[in-house]
Amino acid sequence: MADAVTKSLSICAISTALPSEKATSLDPSGSDAFDRHNKPRLRRDLILHALSTAFPSTTFKVPPSSSCNLVELYTRVHDVEMVSFLSTAWSKWTAMGEAKGYYEECCHPQWKQTEDEPIPPLIPCHAAFRNCPNERPSTNVMGAMGYYCTDNMTPIVASLEKELQEDAMIICHAVKRAFEDSTVVYAITTHPGHHANIDNFGGYCYLNNAALCARLMQRQLENGKCVIGDDNELVENYWKTVDESSSSKRKKCRVAIIDVDYHCGNGTSSIFYSDSSVFFTSIHCDPAIEYPFNQGYADQTGCGDGEGSNLHIPLAPGATWDGTYKAALEKAMDAIVNFDVAGLIVSLGLDTYDGDSVAVNRAGFKLSGKDYYEMGLAMGSFMKGKNVPTVFVQEGGYKMDTIGMAAANVVGGFAAGASE
Repeated sequence: MADAVTKSLSICAISTALPSEKATSLDPSGSDAFDRHNKPRLRRDLILHALSTAFPSTTFKVPPSSSCNLVELYTRVHDVEMVSFLSTAWSKWTAMGEAKGYYEECCHPQWKQTEDEPIPPLIPCHAAFRNCPNERPSTNVMGAMGYYCTDNMTPIVASLEKELQEDAMIICHAVKRAFEDSTVVYAITTHPGHHANIDNFGGYCYLNNAALCARLMQRQLENGKCVIGDDNELVENYWKTVDESSSSKRKKCRVAIIDVDYHCGNGTSSIFYSDSSVFFTSIHCDPAIEYPFNQGYADQTGCGDGEGSNLHIPLAPGATWDGTYKAALEKAMDAIVNFDVAGLIVSLGLDTYDGDSVAVNRAGFKLSGKDYYEMGLAMGSFMKGKNVPTVFVQEGGYKMDTIGMAAANVVGGFAAGASE
């Protein structure tokens, strides 16, 4: 598919690393060993490698290595206490010492104590009763983990805080680049984010990268200022520089998010469910059959001011490109165009691939090969000539032998379709 993109828009990929010659094993740090199904670091490296191979003209950018205040940056997206928990959880967990007895067994089913890893990854050993008004996050890190986390497959590991800071900076730099020139920007974060809600996280997602991207786009549309300064660092007190705009000005700051992951982007949907300035649409497997089960139904269209700005398109298991997916994508993109957006975010999940292990015993979808180029081409064609800043944000995908080329095909197809 590379030849089709030679005359298209340029592609800029932003991540924590440059493409390596070969990406075939778990990362040297061993963090993926605690996340053996998700493999977020391996996914990232495979996509970088495939993108550089398929489209050699791609520009690769690594943001400067610097810490950022996650609480301040995500204040327009998440509950402050939850973000603060994620920023401090590992240090509090290690301060408790080595796990012993019962907790050694329940902290993580795949953890085995070694000389290098005396502290196991932290997962919940209980869950809060969220419908009970008497529940609140415990001051004990184990209790707080059970309050904020929705499952036992999204662990806190030693590298997490640093990786979340890196992911946040990737999003910030991606937005900056998207506004600078006619470039398709691909934010290849380490961790997905679309299942992270306002005040809880899970489904391998900790902080919602697509939601942060949307808010940053809106703020730049409002005041013309980027969160990243001329020194390539975060602008101090960025959110405080925002001019409170009128309703007419907000209309010009509307952005859209399209989520093409196999699973509904329930976290993103929830964050913007009552927000008329963000149009969210998700094409996913019917939640009556598949995770996240409790959200993603066609009749969930938003509430309050956001009524009508939420479009879920659930598909039956076994969906193919020509059978149902192409028509669903066209419906979603047509709705985005009608929303008259000034910015676009694509939550790029790739677990729709035929045979992806995430859907074992649940059918899955049947997309493969050129379908992903056609997906990108279709999205790009809808945006042709509109000069709308666009950022692709990495979500899920677990078929590691195909995920790299699938990602490259979507982004390359979009670049070709959006070119004038």
